[in-house]
Amino acid sequence: MTFYAEAKRLREDSRPAETTPFPLPPRAAPEAKTPEPTPAAPPSWFGRLLRRPLFLAAVVVPNVASVLYFGLIAAPVYTSTAALMVLNPKQSGPSLSSLLSGASGDSSEQGGYILKEYFASWDAFRKLDKPLGLAENFGKGDPVGRFGGVATGFRTNDVALWRYFQKQVDVKIDQKSGIVALDVSAWDAAYATRLTKVLLAAAIAHMDAMNAQQQGDFLKSAIARKAAIEAALRSDLAALAQFRNQTGTYDPKELYLSNLALMNSLTMKATELKSQGQALSAATPNNPQVDNLASATQSVKQDIATTAKSFPAMARSSSRYEKLLVSRDNNITLLGQANLALQQAQAAAEKNRYYLNVISSPSEPQTPEGPERLMWIGGVLLATLLLWGLIR
Repeated sequence: MTFYAEAKRLREDSRPAETTPFPLPPRAAPEAKTPEPTPAAPPSWFGRLLRRPLFLAAVVVPNVASVLYFGLIAAPVYTSTAALMVLNPKQSGPSLSSLLSGASGDSSEQGGYILKEYFASWDAFRKLDKPLGLAENFGKGDPVGRFGGVATGFRTNDVALWRYFQKQVDVKIDQKSGIVALDVSAWDAAYATRLTKVLLAAAIAHMDAMNAQQQGDFLKSAIARKAAIEAALRSDLAALAQFRNQTGTYDPKELYLSNLALMNSLTMKATELKSQGQALSAATPNNPQVDNLASATQSVKQDIATTAKSFPAMARSSSRYEKLLVSRDNNITLLGQANLALQQAQAAAEKNRYYLNVISSPSEPQTPEGPERLMWIGGVLLATLLLWGLIR
């Protein structure tokens, strides 16, 4: 092995050295090639939608806001419910138009609308504002739905409170039965019940006041006319009493007839005595009875003259008496007519009188009825999707 190795080394040493005819610069080392990146997968359709600002503004932001508000922020709303009916028993029955329209046809439906307008009136609001502290209790909810928040445009004046109060009081009227359903919402269950009870009490008081006003309007003129006629009649009776006291005569007409009959009888008596005296004088001229008959005749004539003198004064007093009597009789007749008119006015007032009957007392809610979170979240989602389908 050593021999062969030495021989190989000698051959390599004896080989002439290789030379290059022209010197060349040294070659640079080849650069390492960077690997090309692999293409990324295209984004999904939802990812592409999220990159669109219009989709974010029309769909994503409203739905996120609804989930945050109705899921975390919205305060529970309690609703107290009562059922009542406003009746007028004197009203007529249903008409043909009401039967064809399917309405109740009586006054209960009309009374229900009267009650609805009263609950939404400024008068009812002012009666409840201070005693019940509407602003304080309605301002206890969440920042969006409470009074003084987003729902009222951050306004806290009395008009904004009135409008907010109207939204919390919901009145529904059944067209067929005329039953009125009253729903009062609040942030507290006890306060909702209390507010409903006070509203019902105020409605009953308002109905009573309205009935009294209607009755006063119908009866005022009739009562005033009756009072005036009664005063005139009392004046006539007082004048008659004074006349009788002054003249000492109850009825001049009766006295006149009595005196007239007396004069007739005295005249007949005088005529009779005169005839007897003439006959006796002719038969026995010197008879003393003739003088007695003449004296009797003269006395009767004096009574006739005295009675005749009373007739002019009697006529004057009789005319005054007849005037007082006619005035009294006229006032008695007018008083009867005034009583009849008063009865008719009372009947008309009763015909327009309303009665409020509470069917069910205000409920005391234990579970909130609002806000309807899932319904609102789903509604916002559906609405935004429809809006996106229209504008994309």
